[in-house]
Amino acid sequence: MDPGPRPGPGLGPCPGFTIVLLGNTGVGKSASGNTILGRPAVFESKKSFKSVTTEISKQTDTVFGKQITVIDTPGIFGSEWKIQTQCEELRQSSRPHLFLVVVKIDRFTIEQKNAVDAALRVIGDDEFNNCYLLFTGGDDLNNMSLDDFINDDPEGPLRPVVERFAWRYHVFNNDNGGQEQVRELLKKSGSLTNVDRPREERRIVLLSRPGAGKSSSGNTILGSERFKSKADFNSVSAETVSDSAVVEGRQVTVVDTPGITDEVLSPKKLFYEIMKSVVEASPGPHAFIIVVRIGRITGADISLFEMLQKLFGKDAPKYTTVLFTYGDELKGESIEGLINAHKRVSDLVSMCDGRFCVFDNTKRGNRVQVRDLLAKIDQMLTANGGEHYTSQMFRDIQTFPMNIYLWWDEVCEWFRQFLKTMENPEHVRLLETVI
Repeated sequence: MDPGPRPGPGLGPCPGFTIVLLGNTGVGKSASGNTILGRPAVFESKKSFKSVTTEISKQTDTVFGKQITVIDTPGIFGSEWKIQTQCEELRQSSRPHLFLVVVKIDRFTIEQKNAVDAALRVIGDDEFNNCYLLFTGGDDLNNMSLDDFINDDPEGPLRPVVERFAWRYHVFNNDNGGQEQVRELLKKSGSLTNVDRPREERRIVLLSRPGAGKSSSGNTILGSERFKSKADFNSVSAETVSDSAVVEGRQVTVVDTPGITDEVLSPKKLFYEIMKSVVEASPGPHAFIIVVRIGRITGADISLFEMLQKLFGKDAPKYTTVLFTYGDELKGESIEGLINAHKRVSDLVSMCDGRFCVFDNTKRGNRVQVRDLLAKIDQMLTANGGEHYTSQMFRDIQTFPMNIYLWWDEVCEWFRQFLKTMENPEHVRLLETVI
């Protein structure tokens, strides 16, 4: 197998990184190491019930122009202390690294789950974001997608493990899968492009009326349960909170705000929590996401754009995208057709320069919808010259509280009236059946 382009004479390899393979005996760790390095016999590998690898071994080669060191470890049971020592040395070095917890595609047993737990203990909480789940035996899927395989038994032990990894996983066919699967893993984890610089960041602020699926969308983006959410029309979030995870090789921070209503918080408190979202996304968000629910879009939802522009200034719309949730309610209809059929919804999308995405939060494992959102944010960022949103009000964190309270004095009457309009039954009823 071709390990990819190598540097020319005298240039030497580009700065490298280390990949550590961990897992139970017989799951294909050594074979995966051979696949990564593009050579069939770097690490001894054969099918056996006993561990073929009895000591920690290390091999280095140039793959896709990057110097990669692969560390192959014995079966995790009985070797935890020895492997932990190796991982600790790696953590203390400045060399970028990636941990791959290897499991085999077959019946996911309690023993396999225990092996994953042991590997995560060795890795430690501080390194969890540098950790991926690697499935081997990809040829055994027999044309089934890995997502379908994971979701095939929603009550079984595998899906909670994948959710624990925030859906950071990859699959190898170590028999004849080729190097493209290696390239995809390195790109997905950020290892191919970000070896010699920090991971790109994406900071996202979610805004919506109660019951739109905002918090659930935050969980979908980050790949695991980070924000409280429930399926009703009462706002679950009473304060602005944020959380982060590595998503598609990037450090993504999601800021979840309270639902825009005066039924939970006082107008002044709600205003402060909304404004605080930009500080949670410091030094500034790359995207404001207006979340609206398919099937229940009202005039109040459309008004969120007006609020965003009023509170955050004329530049905020340039950083705004619409996210339609409950995508399963489309029932085969195209979202474009639905948007074009309703002028007010079409106007909202147009005010965001045509940017929109659709989420079905019941299918958190469908990472295509998350990649689509991140691609929209990338396009928006490019259009904004690569700069995140900011304004003078937020630039000096020391004066932020004073600036916010001064701003409240200016907009308080408008904001109170805005909230009353949002709750006006006539206003809501007029557009209740827009979509």
